[in-house]
Amino acid sequence: METFIALIKREFRMMFSNSVVMAIFFAAPVVYGLLFGFTYQKGSPSNLPIMVVDLDQSALSSKIVDMLDDNELITVDMVKYDKTDLPKTIRSEKYKAVITIPHHFEADILQKRDPELSVAINTANIVSANYSAKGVQYVMKTLQAGIEIEGLKKQGIPEEIARHQYEPFSVNYERYYNETANYMRFLWPGMIGTIIQQVFLLALALTFAREFEEGKWHEITSKTKKGWKIMGIKILPFLLTGVMMLAAVGVMFPMFNIPLAENMPAMAVLLFAFLLPVIFLGILLSLLVPNQLKATEIAMVLATPSFVVSGFTWPLSQMPDAVAFIGRCIPLTHFLAAFRELSFYGAGLSDIIPQLKVLALMTVIFGLLSMVLLYFKLRKIPTNDAEQAKELEMNISK
Repeated sequence: METFIALIKREFRMMFSNSVVMAIFFAAPVVYGLLFGFTYQKGSPSNLPIMVVDLDQSALSSKIVDMLDDNELITVDMVKYDKTDLPKTIRSEKYKAVITIPHHFEADILQKRDPELSVAINTANIVSANYSAKGVQYVMKTLQAGIEIEGLKKQGIPEEIARHQYEPFSVNYERYYNETANYMRFLWPGMIGTIIQQVFLLALALTFAREFEEGKWHEITSKTKKGWKIMGIKILPFLLTGVMMLAAVGVMFPMFNIPLAENMPAMAVLLFAFLLPVIFLGILLSLLVPNQLKATEIAMVLATPSFVVSGFTWPLSQMPDAVAFIGRCIPLTHFLAAFRELSFYGAGLSDIIPQLKVLALMTVIFGLLSMVLLYFKLRKIPTNDAEQAKELEMNISK
């Protein structure tokens, strides 16, 4: 036990002496969490700039401009009265939509000629395109209804009957689990999960690699050659400090008005089940690649695309089978699926059993592979390694 405690203290000293590990493990989740949080804090876009090309210049076209400008999602940033340099203007000013009101628009409506109002949506950014299209569509539907009802009233039909004729039934939309369609609540937790996976993977990828690269492997093997004990010594400090890091991340949820899961014990089980395969995957990389730079590079290659193929934003069912298979081999995919169940749907521990089983299987696979590699590393140690280590320690002390 004294040897175990001494080695644990050594691991903590090595951890805190490595500025790279400290920056990755503690600074990255907090800094990125705050950065992404403030970026998406607004929740949903509003006042997106649009342009109106008013070729009609009538009372109706002025009314359309006013209605568009009153919508909370969009704002009329510019009104043009001709099509001169229109494509150039759209590119330079980055308008999200351009509404063109044709010549004689009001007159054609009055004479039932079915004029066409053109709406061009800038889809370079899908999020802003969807919200601006939603705002324009709402205004146009309202305008169409008003014109139709006014036409029926002019025919002598009472307003109530006219409304009923135009709208024989109403539609009531209800939203569940993210009632305000808040982009922050949808995206931020997924990004935080990705950051947690990445920092653990990067930090653990340096554990054994640093020992081999700096020639300090004998400092452990001179005191114990039991693989399970060495593995525990390497994992325990990251688990303990990881709790503090997760607590710091958890504080940011109420900071950005993002509700935490109602079932916190289930969330704690999920976090533990998620961290174990990530930790063993990082250790596996560290044992495979005894070079800190290369281990970090490989960890980055594995971690970077994980959010994209996790199915959190784009369904796995819509991906090619090969890509979906890769996504299912990443711990983050199953963590985010279970996280969504707990945080959005108010699920309990029994509802996330399928994801917990997969994470447990990954833990066993990565853990066994790590232990096998560690076993072969230990077998390569010369029999006089302990004596050499003691002699080296004596020379250092002198």
